Amino acid sequence: MENQLLEDEVIKILDNYLRNKGWRIKEINYGHDRGIDIKAVRDNLVLIVEAKGVKGNPKSHLTTRSQFDSGQLKTHLGKAIVKVLEEKNKNSSAIISIALPNNNYLKEKLKYVIPEIKKIGIKLFFVNSDGTVIEN
Repeated sequence: MENQLLEDEVIKILDNYLRNKGWRIKEINYGHDRGIDIKAVRDNLVLIVEAKGVKGNPKSHLTTRSQFDSGQLKTHLGKAIVKVLEEKNKNSSAIISIALPNNNYLKEKLKYVIPEIKKIGIKLFFVNSDGTVIEN
């Protein structure tokens, strides 16, 4: 399966993508670091990104599957939604977003949730392992 990216890989690719689009990265957190994953600024706009992967880190003793199951995907996405909404409360003018691997399995499992996320004003980035990113 393509684009089975870990969270840190999503962050790294999106970091590069945003820099190439003229965003200045003010904060970036990998792994288990506390805080938002990416905070960027451009033209007086603030972009807040919470990233998620499609599988757990294979180096972690907690990882038991080759990819997250449907319930795990929903749990991780739910945590991301809560995190960006908390950030929106702190900075109402910020653009809040979630970055996910551009992965067909993930999209199929979340097909009824993704359109609703966009309706409540959360921007989505779908990240490819080749460094390209689809913005929704």
